[in-house]
Amino acid sequence: MAGFTASLEPRLMAVAQEIEAPTHADIGADHALLPRYLLQSGRVERVIVVEKNRQPWENSRRALSGLNAEVRLGDGLSVLQAGEADSLSLCGMGAKRMVRILSAHPARLPPRLVLQPNDSPEPLRRWALSAGLALVNEQMVEGFWRYSILTLQRGPCTAYAGLPLEPALRYGPLLLKARHPLLRAELQACGQYLRTLAQVEKVRAELELLEQALALLEG
Repeated sequence: MAGFTASLEPRLMAVAQEIEAPTHADIGADHALLPRYLLQSGRVERVIVVEKNRQPWENSRRALSGLNAEVRLGDGLSVLQAGEADSLSLCGMGAKRMVRILSAHPARLPPRLVLQPNDSPEPLRRWALSAGLALVNEQMVEGFWRYSILTLQRGPCTAYAGLPLEPALRYGPLLLKARHPLLRAELQACGQYLRTLAQVEKVRAELELLEQALALLEG
């Protein structure tokens, strides 16, 4: 397609590779790089972008001008209708904020979600279990820091089978099962730091959880 460019940063490219649907919703797109890529690469036919504030709304409208996209001004899923989108992405926010957005209108959640938090994904994993969503893929990519990308679908979750639950919720069951090298590097670095603080009770508990995860990674 004329004008198409694949210049997405690695975290957004990892998100994009999980999306292929007739209609996709992106919450908080700002400059709309991800939805523009999805449309121009043919991974989706139509996008709905939701922005809470006017300036990002205007940015996204400009970026998606001439494409099969609708940019709505509103708060999260409040401006989506149930069944309107086949998939949804939410990127670049704190995990707890993402949980608040996703849990505000559960009936409006599409059947597939791709989530890229800017901090620990643990709150999202816990929310997904309680919401009846299966964790079907996990990725970790390098960037400003190491980003996790979670892909969720409606249905029973088997990702945690065979693993101790707490380390898996904290560090990612599929990353642990894959013995992901970026997760290993992150835990090793974090473990070295925590061991210098191990006299503090809370830190000892955190270190124990981390060492359980490392043992799973190292088989």
